[in-house]
Amino acid sequence: MQVTERQFYMLKDIHVITKVGSKGGCLPLKDALIYDPRELKSLQDNDYVKAVTLMMPCGGEIRGFQLTHKGEWALRKLEAQYKLDALEAPIALNTERQCLTPEQVDTLRDIYHFCRLRKSGGIFPRKEAEAFSADDLEFLYLHGYVLKIQSGDTSGKKEKGFILSNKGEDIVRGVEESRDQGCGRP
Repeated sequence: MQVTERQFYMLKDIHVITKVGSKGGCLPLKDALIYDPRELKSLQDNDYVKAVTLMMPCGGEIRGFQLTHKGEWALRKLEAQYKLDALEAPIALNTERQCLTPEQVDTLRDIYHFCRLRKSGGIFPRKEAEAFSADDLEFLYLHGYVLKIQSGDTSGKKEKGFILSNKGEDIVRGVEESRDQGCGRP
């Protein structure tokens, strides 16, 4: 499928909105109502976008859409064609990382890197999470560093697990940058 200009801007909007902390890392259904449902369905059927349900620590749910790896790749590829500024803005180092234990930071890093694997579908599965301390995962969830996610595709296949929130990604990026500069452990 060739992504049309209209679909490109939909992908771009989804990417930008997922960076807004209050949106929970996805384009909520109510915000998706401004788009043509056929266009959104076409993106979903061709694996550029996936439907997700995020469970928040307060008990609330956010249902919406996220980009898949294929969608992110297409967005990056077409970015130059439409002459847009880079989609990633620099993120300031979050000083809260000093409140986390080294094991919790390592857990965040593992979740981050696992979610980037193509086979993971952007989710850190619950079965993989069993290898980590349940207390650490609960702490990270309750303090907003990770979100519980339930994802489903058009075939009905459901996946449950965790993803990093923007707050968690800030921590990982800060740690990765400090390690690249030779600063060692946080």
